[in-house]
Amino acid sequence: MSLSSLTFGSSNSINASSYTGGKAKVVKSEKFVGMDAVCVIARLIEGAVAKKMKIKGKSGSVIISVESKSGDGVCTKNGAQVVLMIEGINKDDYPTGTEICFEKCEIESSKPKGRIIIA
Repeated sequence: MSLSSLTFGSSNSINASSYTGGKAKVVKSEKFVGMDAVCVIARLIEGAVAKKMKIKGKSGSVIISVESKSGDGVCTKNGAQVVLMIEGINKDDYPTGTEICFEKCEIESSKPKGRIIIA
């Protein structure tokens, strides 16, 4: 958790629904023991990165966490350094200097899958 979110409150409710995409350049990527996600430190080039975005052209990838100097959940400041936790990728997929394009994930339908009858 960043100092900004501790001071001003967490913005965990912010997600990719209001952003269409963004591009970031990888500074470093690392895989931590016991975690499925890969930690990617990157610099935002354009657009925005937000939780629940996916890597363009990479099915099964999803950003589960975004941290930057300006808080958690989303970053829109070009040139800002961001720490992304991304599921569905390997550490070696995105070496230093690689540009990653992100896009909005399609939201799954929230229709109920069954009925409950209370008697």
